[in-house]
Amino acid sequence: MLLLKPTLVSLAFTATAWARREWKNSPDSPAWPSSEDWLALNRSIGGHLIKTAPVASSCYPGNPFNSPENCSDVTDKWSYAAYHSAWPESIDYPIYTNNSCVPKDSTGYSKEKGCNVDGLPRYIVNATIEAHIATAMNWASQRNIRIVVKGTGHDLNGRSTGANALSIWTHNFKHTKHVRRWNVPGRNETADVLICGSGNNWGSAYSAAHKSNRAVVGGEDPTVGLGGLIQNGGHGFLSSHYGLASDQVYQVTLITTDGKRLVANDMQNQDLFWAVRGGGGGQYGVVTEFVLKTHPIPQSVAKGSLSFWAAESTNASEKASWDALSDMVASIPEIMDDGLNGNITAYTKTRAMALGLSKAPVGVAAVVGLVGLNMSASQMDAAVHKLAAKITDLNHDQHSHLNVSYQSATDQSYWSFVKPEPLTSNSAGAVSLMTSRLMGRRELSDIPRSDLKTYLQRALVSENPDSGTMLLFGLQGGRGPADVPSNMRGSVVPAWRSAYAHVFTLGASINATGDASESLKAGASWYEAVKEPVWRDWAPNTGAYMNEGNPFSSTWKKDFYGVNYDKLLTIKRKYDPSESLFVWSGVGSDLWNNDLNTGLLCRVTPEN
Repeated sequence: MLLLKPTLVSLAFTATAWARREWKNSPDSPAWPSSEDWLALNRSIGGHLIKTAPVASSCYPGNPFNSPENCSDVTDKWSYAAYHSAWPESIDYPIYTNNSCVPKDSTGYSKEKGCNVDGLPRYIVNATIEAHIATAMNWASQRNIRIVVKGTGHDLNGRSTGANALSIWTHNFKHTKHVRRWNVPGRNETADVLICGSGNNWGSAYSAAHKSNRAVVGGEDPTVGLGGLIQNGGHGFLSSHYGLASDQVYQVTLITTDGKRLVANDMQNQDLFWAVRGGGGGQYGVVTEFVLKTHPIPQSVAKGSLSFWAAESTNASEKASWDALSDMVASIPEIMDDGLNGNITAYTKTRAMALGLSKAPVGVAAVVGLVGLNMSASQMDAAVHKLAAKITDLNHDQHSHLNVSYQSATDQSYWSFVKPEPLTSNSAGAVSLMTSRLMGRRELSDIPRSDLKTYLQRALVSENPDSGTMLLFGLQGGRGPADVPSNMRGSVVPAWRSAYAHVFTLGASINATGDASESLKAGASWYEAVKEPVWRDWAPNTGAYMNEGNPFSSTWKKDFYGVNYDKLLTIKRKYDPSESLFVWSGVGSDLWNNDLNTGLLCRVTPEN
């Protein structure tokens, strides 16, 4: 049984530890609505209620839930995020649905489990107008039924789903409108904005902005939805220049669990407005619309890359590879202060063969991918060669022990760089569990190089020593988030304001076909014992990005919310007094046990 508590040790629940339990209703509860009640709800929202029928049902004998999709189509599309977004009940990472009804030979499939809806929402509101959401939310909260919110389902931590829940599906809210002079509430000024329904993904938002020759700050994957990314902070290609996605919001429209429609901005519902800009998605209500700041389109985008790895299977080459990675990581603030962003990805053992190598090298291998706005290919080439020189000729003559490779830089138009290609996102249908940290100049450049190298080596440990793992430095911080005016910052974890890099790593060996709860529990325990201590030693006073973090860390409150947690909890209780909305590592989630096996969501209160 997997619990989310303030400390990881309480993942093992004992019945005697608590004096009282309060369960959200399930189909086995006496108070669960009758079929006639559900039909009445459906009539009240114009027939927009869907009874959950897993799309992969067609892959099981007799198609027990009458899925309209052909099994071969489901299997072919299972790894693409765009299709999980289009299926009412589906999310990208089915381990958080207790692997309920996955197609044969897919991650998480087991013949014994079969096809069921036990880990999925029971009903889905296919809302087309706000009244559908308001009516359904009020109905469910009055009946003590859990509510979840799904936009695209592209969700690494399973927050877009929930057993026995009523799911609010926002995908129909895809309206967009560009306004060049929108009156900013509370200020004597106008702003160039894009008004977006929350059902948009970043591909459609970018397309809408491009038609008006403008750009918006959003995610790098076009299949990701606006709602989850913005409400959890949100970083992307333009973040290092303009700030986080949550920093671009002038106004939101939101439906609360008691059915109220609220407009939140600097003049009304200010506490709610602050909370939804970085304080966690799916926790305070259902956002139906965002008003987003736009920016001029960059004239060009240049891309450059280099990679390096040990030239020989010797101690000298192994040392040279770690020294080179340490030098590169220490250079991140300088790289970003020069206007560049991108990623630095390090690999060990067989993972390093991702570089196209015929065998795994000793030490560590790395790929540095850089992006520059309004930069020519020749300027990018100069920047890449400068970095290559830094890790070879200028570092103890280690060029003889390293292989360094780089490709000629290219430049292109901004639109060709960000133009949506949704079917390139094919990492869905897998297992998701990672851990991350925000790193600033203090953690990257201002520590002894020997300490930095030790932290890197500890962070790149893998539970399976032979397979190795990866460590990615996303260069999305820097001057952009740091320079955002205080009134635009919202509730995002304050560590973003001094961070240069968002750093995440994998490494746990997750048993995808085993009991989902036990598999997540084992992975979380390994991270807690091995990886989380690295962050706490290396960057004890920063934080983590909750969209790409470990929801089972024993310090998740500090990691994801920092000093904002208590204020956010007060706001959560104000706007969701029925506590109908629960997400992993959400505000107030430590008071609930979300049992993947039984599907029950139970409130637990310490014995007086």
